[in-house]
Amino acid sequence: MKKYFLLFSSLIMLKSASGQTLKPHLWEHRVVLLFASSLQQAALQHQSDILTKEKEEVTDRDIKIYVILPEGGEQPDGRPLSAAQAKSLYSTYEVPPGTGFTFMLIGKDGTEKMRKKRPVAAGELFSLIDSMPMRKAEMRRNSGDEDKKN
Repeated sequence: MKKYFLLFSSLIMLKSASGQTLKPHLWEHRVVLLFASSLQQAALQHQSDILTKEKEEVTDRDIKIYVILPEGGEQPDGRPLSAAQAKSLYSTYEVPPGTGFTFMLIGKDGTEKMRKKRPVAAGELFSLIDSMPMRKAEMRRNSGDEDKKN
């Protein structure tokens, strides 16, 4: 019985740790999680190239990008992601570590919006985001701000 209690407690702490990692983004940012076996993985490099080329569009849509590797990773601000945080994210989003590339989009509401086992084209990502009610409201507000400037 004690063994099960410890296991259950550990699982709760893991969920909490990943929640703390992404919690600052709730209602503020959309989060892209890039799970990969290594930094040299071709799919990760391709996805990074896609997103880097569209930096302005990524910023406009409030997207923050995490790279998650079995031994750690990188946070959107360039700080390292600890092995414990990476393990927690793998567990929370049910991605087995070391199984290859997984792209995941988490909405501002904290729910999963897209999951792919391949790199996602910028147009596909932006089209999905732009179809979301919260994004539509942002675009209406932003166009109203532009009208006031003119």
